[in-house]
Amino acid sequence: MLLIVAAERTTGAWNWIKDEGLIIVTITSGAFFLTRIIGLIARYQARRIERLRAKVDPLGHNPIGAYQGALVGAARWGLNFTIATVAFVWVLLLLNLPASAVVPMVSVIGAGLGFGAQQIVGDVLAGIFIISERQFGVGDVVNVGPLVPVGWVEGRVEEVTLRVTKVRTFDGDLFTIANGQLRQTMNLSRDWSRVLITVPVSRDADLDATIDQLNRIGAEIARDPEWAPLILEAPSVLGVDDIATETFDLRFSGRTLAAQQWKVAREIRRRIAVEGAP
Repeated sequence: MLLIVAAERTTGAWNWIKDEGLIIVTITSGAFFLTRIIGLIARYQARRIERLRAKVDPLGHNPIGAYQGALVGAARWGLNFTIATVAFVWVLLLLNLPASAVVPMVSVIGAGLGFGAQQIVGDVLAGIFIISERQFGVGDVVNVGPLVPVGWVEGRVEEVTLRVTKVRTFDGDLFTIANGQLRQTMNLSRDWSRVLITVPVSRDADLDATIDQLNRIGAEIARDPEWAPLILEAPSVLGVDDIATETFDLRFSGRTLAAQQWKVAREIRRRIAVEGAP
């Protein structure tokens, strides 16, 4: 009798392995390979967008490409989440677990999701608004925050998904920030930027001659074939910004392509230092 019962159980287990067990393995394997394929496609599209941006705009200021890169990251995250959820529910249904085992497990999972879902849903909604409103995209230089405990974070956006945004600072650190924490963002790569330089001048110097010299430097750099593509408006002196005991502060300003103001400002300072005071 015991042998018959054992044989029946063995036969039932073997039949379950051949039927439901094989289907479960197929579902989990299929979900794994689908997420891998989606990842490969997303990386291919990201590289394609980068090549297209470099071809259309070698300076990398094509905002359409930035938003496309953000959409690719969001679509990848959404598809992978959907595949994982469907596969998990499907496997649960195939396991045919008794209600006495399912109810406590579902209760525990539901309680855990109840605590974490609010933040996750908030992050996802924030990600949807970031992408739909085109606040920033992959490749943009942004200043986001304030974040606890680091404060403001400035750097280049490397990846945008529905849940998180990854920002690489100019020091090389990679910050992964939940979209729900991005309360305030400054996009430094939108349309154009302004280069602002404060030039201290000795009170003994000829102020008019110094202003003429700075305006000449601004006009020369705007005509320079190496720097002209970055400059939209030749830098010039706006006037005296401050008067100190021993110096005057002149405000030197112009317009550049987005996120190129620092590079142009460094070159202007170099030229001012080389020429010296009049």
